[in-house]
This record gives sequence, C-alpha cells and structure tokens, in this order.
Amino acid sequence: MLVDRNGLWYRVLVARYGEEDGVLRDGGRRASSWWRELARVRDGGGGAGGEWFRGCVSKVVGNGRSSYFWTDPWLGGIALAVRFRRLYDLSVNKHCTVEDMHVLGWEEGGEAWQWRRRLWDWEEALVGECRSLLANVTLQVSTSDEWRWRLDNSGKYSVCSVYGLLTSGGSTNVDEASSLVWHKQVPLKVSILAWRLLRNRLPTKFNLASRGILAHDMHLCVSGCGDVETAQHLFVSCPIFSDLWQQIRAWIGVSGVDPLDISDHFVQFTYMLGSTSKFRSFMQLLWLACVWVLWTERNNRQFNNTENSINQLVEKIQIHAYWWLKAANGVSVFGIHSWFTTPLLCLGIG
Repeated sequence: MLVDRNGLWYRVLVARYGEEDGVLRDGGRRASSWWRELARVRDGGGGAGGEWFRGCVSKVVGNGRSSYFWTDPWLGGIALAVRFRRLYDLSVNKHCTVEDMHVLGWEEGGEAWQWRRRLWDWEEALVGECRSLLANVTLQVSTSDEWRWRLDNSGKYSVCSVYGLLTSGGSTNVDEASSLVWHKQVPLKVSILAWRLLRNRLPTKFNLASRGILAHDMHLCVSGCGDVETAQHLFVSCPIFSDLWQQIRAWIGVSGVDPLDISDHFVQFTYMLGSTSKFRSFMQLLWLACVWVLWTERNNRQFNNTENSINQLVEKIQIHAYWWLKAANGVSVFGIHSWFTTPLLCLGIG
C-alpha cells in the first residue's frame, strides 16, 4: 500500500476503490472486509494500541516527488498535518508534494504558503515554527523517496518484527509492568511517577495540549528534536533521550532493542539479565531510576532552563541506584568508585 505503487495489487485496488492524495480509499461499507481491515490498520485502527502501524513507518525524502508535504510523516516521523493541524486546515496547497512546495518556495514570503483567509498573529507564529523546521531540508534530485520500517535495522518491513510487536503488546505486559513499579528499595515518589507514566497520566506537553491547558503549537518535545512530546516519545523514542538507554545497557554489559510500548519496555528491561530474583530486582530498580532522572531532566529544561548531557544523566542514574541500594544494604563495601565500572560485581552477582 505504501511502497509498490506500480505493482499489480496497488493498481487493482486503485481501480476498485480509487485514490485520493496518494492514499487508497477505504471503500466504505461496500468494500471487502479484508480491505477494510487493512485500511483500518493503515489509518490507525486495529490492535496493539491502535496507532502501532503509523508509529512504525516514516518517509525518507530524496527528491520529494512521491512524498506529500502535509500528510506523509517525512519530517521528524510525524505528518505536518498532525503537528500543524490548524495550518493544514487553512492551506490551499493541501495536496502538494514536498517537491511542489519546495519549488513554490517555503521560505518567508514564498508562494507555498497560500491560505483560505488571512492568518491571525498566533497562526503566523505557527508558520514561522514550520519554516524553521524546513530551514535545513535539502532535496536530493537524483534520489527517490522511500518508506522506512522502524522495527528493523535494515529499514525493510518484516512479518517477524510485526509479530514480535503484536504479541508483546497485550494486557499481560501492562499488568506485569504495573506490578513492577513497586520496589522496596526505591523511594515511593519514584514508584508513583512510574505508575502514572504507565497509565499516561503524566503532564506531558501532548497531554496538556489535549486538555486545552497548552496551545497546540506548544506541544513539541523539550529536547528540541521537533517531535510532539508524548510519554512514549519522551521516555522511549526521542532521538535525544533514547541514547540514555543504550548507554545504561553498555554500562551493565548487555545489548538490546527498545520496544515502542512503555509497558513492554519496562518488562523487557527488567528481565534483560535473566529471571533470577537478584538480577530482576536490580534491573527493575535501574529502570525506575532512569525514568526518574529523565522526568527530572525534562522539568529542569522546561522550567529552569538548565540542561545536562546524556553522560551526566547516566552518572545521575548510577548515583541514584547506588544510594538506593546502599540505604537498603544492597551494595557491598567495594565503594562508589568501583560501582561506576563494575556494578554487578559490587552487587555480588557479577
């Protein structure tokens, strides 16, 4: 549906159901149940939380000829029509490709910005924000656009990756993750934070904007990555903060890939060293420390205008974990200096 537009099946579906803005129509009630189900998954329905498919694909732009400017997720992994819904509703050029908009000119005063009516001041500010995202975009004339599948390092779709996602995202993991937030060596306020996170009750910018507390043009991630600040994005998929998980795994000497779902992420991380109770307890505590430090960093950047590097955040996580375990007599007498290099040895499980 997304890649092989010249293939037989795509041409058959176009002939049967039609195409609008480069997207196959769902056909309504007269369509086959098979096609309606596929279209529902494509458009954000289906299992595993509904939005699983959209969250797994992104568009990599080359020449921009086959990418729709407003509706394809080509800039930051989210469609501009979603990020700037107000501008999309007002735009005259809803159906333009990226190349079309570039030729028209998306700089200030460019013909790409044509509206159904005169914009208000706050809408003009949205246009300025959108232009700033486009400032560093350079089209490659000799390179075609392509879709990327985020669940595989090759960028290619695989049935195995989808099966892994769908079978790991059920309510069992949600229930198990909820039970893991309570740890006797972790401060209660940290466990409460994790409990709220698993239920999407944290005041992220997306949640605040959804409740009308923040304007929709103020819901971008505090890291400056340009994506919408949802809980899933902030704690798992943010290109700035996600490196924290890689460094923590490197510190304890394990490797892995982060699931997109927060509950799955917690459960997988907890069992990464095995099911032995001491290993499991340590990894559980470490995940809670990561979440606490990430949320604290988010608030410091938002309200105090201070910023720590990823390396500094890793050190904070190490110190929190050390002192929580130390207070509960969970760390041996090797000391904090040895802990920074050989955490498992200090715990007596290395």
